[in-house]
Amino acid sequence: MDIRQLSVTYVDEHDRILVRFNTSAEEELRLWLTRRMLSRVWEPLQESVGHLESRKTPLSDRSEASRRMLTDLRRAEVLEQSDFATPFKDESAKLPLGSEPLVVTQMNLSVQDQGQLQIGFEERLPQQQEPRGFQVAMESAMLHGLVHLLQAALVKAQWNLSGAAQDGSHPGSADEGHGAAGTRYLQ
Repeated sequence: MDIRQLSVTYVDEHDRILVRFNTSAEEELRLWLTRRMLSRVWEPLQESVGHLESRKTPLSDRSEASRRMLTDLRRAEVLEQSDFATPFKDESAKLPLGSEPLVVTQMNLSVQDQGQLQIGFEERLPQQQEPRGFQVAMESAMLHGLVHLLQAALVKAQWNLSGAAQDGSHPGSADEGHGAAGTRYLQ
């Protein structure tokens, strides 16, 4: 699946983060991330990004601190070149999972040999016969954008997850690039 654009929005009424993916096949995939789910996967997501970056740039010092510095440097480079201003295109998109976003109850992260992070999103609810879900493979630039947008949504949500910047001090935290109602986009 080729992701063309993504949107991350904190929705106060649901106390959830809505993530929307636009694909090159003109499909839109929607999911809800709860505080509980993000608290479980935030650190593993950060570690996976670090592993991806360290594979691209071999480090003589393989410490966690070196990997984090490399990741932070690469994120700053990517964010400088990212387009956060183009509004998310949602007109006439096909919705293969239906109009209701899936509520993510399980996420699987897997660093791929091709330099991508594969993320599996799954919804398993008691009233469902079959689970709903999908997988995306993200390269470094899109992944850094996703993490950045999630950080902005976490600040708005005031969920105070450990390891996530909550004071707006992460790169690009100013109001530029915000869409309507604080929505941020990455294309």
